[in-house]
Amino acid sequence: MTFPLPGDVIYIILDILGDEKDYNSLYQCAVSSRCFTEHALAVLYKLHNTSPVKGGGTEDEQFRTRRTAPTLTSIWREQETVIQKWALMWRSILLSTIGQTYLPYHSYIRYLDLDDLSYLLGNTGFKGRIRENFFTQDLIDLGSNDYESRGSKRLRSSRTLAENERLVIKFGSAIVRKTNSIREMSCNIPPSVLSSWLEDLPLLQAMTIWSGTALTQHAGNQIHSHCPDFKQLTIYAWKNEASGNAESESQEFLDELASNTLQYFEVLSYSQLGPRSIKALNNHLDSLTELKLTSLTLDAIAALPSLTAPPALRVLVLTDSTPAVRDEGFYSVIMRVAEWIRSCKALRRLELRRFVDDATLLSHVLTDENLRLSTLSLAGYTMAGAQNFHRALASHNSLQILNLRGESSESPEDNELLVQAIGQLNELRELELKDISDCFTPDHLITLTPYLPHLERLWVSGDFFNDEVWDAFRDIRGLQSLVIHALSEFTTQGILGFITSLESGNYGFSLSILNSTSDTDITEGAQNQIREVLKTRLNGTFDFGLAQEEYSDADSDDEIFD
Repeated sequence: MTFPLPGDVIYIILDILGDEKDYNSLYQCAVSSRCFTEHALAVLYKLHNTSPVKGGGTEDEQFRTRRTAPTLTSIWREQETVIQKWALMWRSILLSTIGQTYLPYHSYIRYLDLDDLSYLLGNTGFKGRIRENFFTQDLIDLGSNDYESRGSKRLRSSRTLAENERLVIKFGSAIVRKTNSIREMSCNIPPSVLSSWLEDLPLLQAMTIWSGTALTQHAGNQIHSHCPDFKQLTIYAWKNEASGNAESESQEFLDELASNTLQYFEVLSYSQLGPRSIKALNNHLDSLTELKLTSLTLDAIAALPSLTAPPALRVLVLTDSTPAVRDEGFYSVIMRVAEWIRSCKALRRLELRRFVDDATLLSHVLTDENLRLSTLSLAGYTMAGAQNFHRALASHNSLQILNLRGESSESPEDNELLVQAIGQLNELRELELKDISDCFTPDHLITLTPYLPHLERLWVSGDFFNDEVWDAFRDIRGLQSLVIHALSEFTTQGILGFITSLESGNYGFSLSILNSTSDTDITEGAQNQIREVLKTRLNGTFDFGLAQEEYSDADSDDEIFD
């Protein structure tokens, strides 16, 4: 006797598959039974922005066919299949806006990624049959005069970047007009178009745009009036243009938004925001939880303390500032910024990369007992001269994630100081040492790791590692991932001996040896053996790579050290 599943149970099952991003199972459900079809497709299109075919395909195994020796032809055919699925996904979304599909797929969208549509239209593989099948007569009409007819064939008129941009605007407008479920959007569109679209996006919460100039036609007022839940903005770049000034434009936009509504503000690439841009963030001082800025001038940096003790700020990322003379005025600004960071009592994650003299800044920040960071990332610094930073680091034992990247030092004292400092951070779960640990030996790690009992992920470079270093990792019971980028000469038996010493707490363990000499006995067959043992014992994975430079080659030595 069979019993039909209640509809609610079916919805729960499909939603779980959606949470797990199991696209293949969702698709199989959609085509297997009418009782699954509608909700399965709704979940799939709700996730379209993370689909494995997005951007022309990913490494997702369920959409790839493993081949031991792929040919160029087979690789192209596989890529062509992915691009075809990518095009079909967008075609179905667009056709649904004019009622030409089984279901209104556009209405399921939560994240509208028009950058992805733009990538599709400009992709070199989007041609021939794939392109012709995409542009049905309905889409030709929707995109207006993008095609001309010749006999029974549809021919693409001369293609330019401007035409693709126009198509994205046309197609995007069709989706926005018909869809009121959009929560997030990524796009590169003119200011007038964005200002118009915002009127039809009542549920919009987050937006990613290529240029801040898109916000210049009173986008802030439009968001204030039509998008009451808006809280997150990411901008790739905001530069001065002939038509306007980035500092004035950003100030106007931030002032137009409803006070204390913006929670997340990020600039990813080059910008020319100035002191007034920074001060305008005071309009959101009580709501701002994440602030990520780049390319600031010293004047703009000096304005950061005007954001007096932001009460909700949990994440602060400051990178790649405009170079400035390191004089007395420069270090005076550093001291004021350090005092400001210490005043951010809710701050939990701090990331710096070539911001100012970052090691000096942190040496004045980390000693504050009232600041309780859980994540610290520093890139682009030099170990020599960073002794005060490393001493201060030792006192900040609330850290759970530490990422350091910079220029190493051959000084034994400098390396020992860093080892001692990290050894005080007994709550660390993740530790990443890139380049900064290039002079570490196995003894450094054997000394360090007993003080890191909770470590789960470790990425480390070093001077020269061999099987001695495995003793450093055997007793870390929760270690899940180990990446060794030191020049190394491990043996197969040494690696297998280490793996067999791991216990159930290391289940799922991932081991990567990425800079091995060719003198090792780890042949392709040995690699397969290691993978099999690790998979069988711990359901783990193993990656292996040879050093790009062979130090045993005298000519290479000359090139490296000249």
